[in-house]
Amino acid sequence: MRTTSHGILDPNEAPAGFVAVLKSEVATERLGNICRACDWRSDCNGFEHRCMPYTVISSKDGRELKRQDGCSVVFKRRATTD
Repeated sequence: MRTTSHGILDPNEAPAGFVAVLKSEVATERLGNICRACDWRSDCNGFEHRCMPYTVISSKDGRELKRQDGCSVVFKRRATTD
């Protein structure tokens, strides 16, 4: 678990090989669309590994999709150690 001033980010809510980082930690005016800061963007399908804090209903199967930690995040690749 990673503790932030907004709470605890659950590592199980990130895709394998990635870590959740608060959007507020990476946002800049020059960036524009916050999704540009996400390393998982090319694989994002909106149904797995939610980045948004609010609940949505899946159009595929009607289940609720939400982040358990309630945080708004982007996913960054984990640093590899050799």
